[in-house]
Formats: sequence, structure tokens, C-alpha cells
Amino acid sequence: MRENKSKPSWRQETRTIVGISLPLTAAFVAEMGMVITDMIIVGRLGSNELAAVGLAGDWFWVLLLIGMGVISIVGVIAAQNLGAGNRQGVIDAGEQGIIAATITSIPVMLGVWYLGPALGLAKQDPEIVQLITGYSRMLTGAVLPALWFVTLRNYVTALSKSAAIGWITVAALGLNIVLNYTFVYGKFGFPAMGVVGAGIGTTLVNWGMTGALIIHVFHSKQFAIHRPRIIPRKLDSELLREIFKLGIPISITQFLNGAMFTVAAVVVGIIGAATLAAQQIAYSVIYLALSAAAALGESVRVRVAYGIGQRAVDASRQSANISFLLAGLTTSFAALVLWIFPDSLVGIFLDTENPDNELVLRISIGLSTYAGLFILLDGVLIVVANAIRGLRDTTSPLWISMAGYWFVGLGSGVWLCFPAGYGADGLWWGLIAGVLFSNILMYWRFTVRLADARRALAAI
Repeated sequence: MRENKSKPSWRQETRTIVGISLPLTAAFVAEMGMVITDMIIVGRLGSNELAAVGLAGDWFWVLLLIGMGVISIVGVIAAQNLGAGNRQGVIDAGEQGIIAATITSIPVMLGVWYLGPALGLAKQDPEIVQLITGYSRMLTGAVLPALWFVTLRNYVTALSKSAAIGWITVAALGLNIVLNYTFVYGKFGFPAMGVVGAGIGTTLVNWGMTGALIIHVFHSKQFAIHRPRIIPRKLDSELLREIFKLGIPISITQFLNGAMFTVAAVVVGIIGAATLAAQQIAYSVIYLALSAAAALGESVRVRVAYGIGQRAVDASRQSANISFLLAGLTTSFAALVLWIFPDSLVGIFLDTENPDNELVLRISIGLSTYAGLFILLDGVLIVVANAIRGLRDTTSPLWISMAGYWFVGLGSGVWLCFPAGYGADGLWWGLIAGVLFSNILMYWRFTVRLADARRALAAI
């Protein structure tokens, strides 16, 4: 059977990718905004509270990525079936994804619950560990709704109907601000609960987001043809096995990538609490700046898979090239903003008039140069890795990330930080070298896998 050579025009495909990505970008900005607003609100309590919520938030997302990685493949399976015209395949992907999300929530919740004691073993400041324990145990209740939400987000993204995701998540950000302000400081008749209150507020918001998306998916007419059931009709062991087979390498990759940041934070925590607080500020800016790249990554993953489902490799390549270009443009803009206005960005997180914060502010501004360069490189890497996953290759990004982030990046960074004596600057030099190395390998692997897909289709 011949490969289908038809593909949309460059303008049409750009419009499709942007149409998918913009609501997702708004959603990712809002999601990171929840973590950042938690930090801003508790940051007024003190630098220890800021460091605790920042470090706990990092590890919460790293652990959540275990489940998110598995269910991210749901979008690829659904998009490929959509491209092939297999209606039931799209429905089955959504239903079995909900089951997979529920299964993976169990180990994630255990990890979040015991986060404080685990970090205590890593010789973190005892006061910060105590704060983390209270905060993370409240966040445990957010795991299951967060994973259900991501499953449905992958489903609607595969169908190129992601507009509601942005509205729901932006509304949730507003609710998160109100609830956290109320619970942290004790407003409107509630007692002041500090960092624990921030965890309660974020958990309630996650349940609200998931409920809103469930109502949208199961009542909107645009999903009528491919609508899954919220309670799956059956357990499809073969499809579920495929989801875990393809998704587990993504989980491991995302866990290792996220853990690299958090391990780096632990390394910085050894230097001192002020440096750790500055590192958390840099991370928050990076995560927020990479929201557009993350959205483009989800878009390119399903668009590449859709092209393969249509037997149109050229369409998959076009989708990838457009996404790579958009990722370069958006991350360049984010990096420039960080380089030009570091003082203003850092001032969002800490009271610049408080002399107790002077050291944290100075370190944060110094790290902004490295953070900007990292944003530029890592944003493109995220999109290239997801293009590979759209081709159902989930193992290549794993070994490339291990080589780049851990062996080259963290390995050289720790050496430069301590034995070489460059401190936090040396750590960031290593991280940047690692992500650059990963970019080179990842793009090479994408070209190889695309050629393999073309040969496989030609052989059928």
C-alpha cells in the first residue's frame, strides 16, 4: 500500500498547531501560575516558607510526571486512530487512559505523602522539612484528579478541540489565588494555616478543574461521535498493556528530567537556604517560560501521530518543522525578557524592600543569565522529544535524556559546583551543556525515526 502524499498547506497546519497550542499554553501558564502564586503568597511569610513550598512543589510535579508520562501516550493512540478513521479506537483510548491514570495515581500519592521524611534524609534544613511535610500531605489529595484531568486533556488535544482547557485552567488559577490567600492568612472566618492552607487550596482547585472538564467532555456536542464513558465499559487488557508499554518510558524520562532539577535544588540546598530560595525562583521562571514549548510539544505529538495514521509521513514532518520553529521563537522571546528584566521578575517573588531578602535577590539576579539560556535550549528539546513520541518511539528520548541531563548535565554541574569550586554558577554551566548535548542527539534521532516510518509504510 502506498504512502499518502497529501498534506495541508504550511499555513493551514500552522493555524491548526497554533489553535491547539494557544489554549494549552494558557492552561500550562495557569497551572504553573498556581504553583507560583502559592510561592508568592507564602513567600510573604518568610524565605523558609518560600523554599519549602518551592521544593515541595518541584517534587510534587516530578512525582506527578510518573502518571502523566504513562497517560500522555493516550493522545498519540487516539490521534493515530483518528487519522486512520477508526472511531472506536479513539473512544477506547480515552476510556483505557482513565483506567491507566487511576492505577498510576497509587504510587504517586505514596511518594507525595512521604516527601517530607524523604527529603529529611537528604540533609535538608529541618525547619524546611517540617514545612514540606505539612504542605505535601495536603497535596496528596490532588494527585488523582490531576491525572484524570491530564487524561481528558490528551483526549481533547488529539481531537484538536482544546479550547475549553484554557478557559477551565485560567478560571482555576483565579480560584487558587482566592482559596490560598484565604487559607494561608486566615481570611473570611477561616483560621490561618500557613503552608498547609496552600496545599488544601491547590487540592480543592484540582478537583474543581477535573469536574469542569468532565462536564464539558460528556455534554458538549463536539465530542458526541468519539465520546468515551467516564466509567469505562470494560478493561481492555491489550490496549492497557500498550498504554503502559509505550507510556512507562515517557514516565521514566519525565521523572528523570524533573528529578534532575530537584536533585540540583537539593545540591544547592547544601550550599545554603538563601541559594536554595534563589534557585526556586529561577525554576519558577523557567517552568512558566516553557509553558508554550510544553503546549507545542503536546500539539506536535498528536499531529505527527495523526499524519502517520493518515499514512502521510510528509505531513508529519511538516507538523514537526512548524512546531520546532515556533518553539525557537517563543523560547527566544522568553529568554530575552528574563535577560532584560531580571530585577522585575525576581521582585515578584520577594519583598525587595526587606533587607533580609537582599542575599536571595542578589543570587537570583545572578542566576537569570543561565536560566535564560536554559529556557532557549530546553524549549526546543521538549518539542523535538514529543515529535519522536508521536512516532511511537518512547525509548529514544529516555536514553538521550539520561545521557544529556544526568551524565553530561548534572554530572559535570556537580563537579563544577563543588570540586571545581564554582558553586551555583558551575552547576548551571553543567546543566546548559547537558541540554545542548541532548538537543543534538534528539534531532538526529527524530530524522532517523521518521525515515523508518516512511519505509514501514512503504512496505505495507
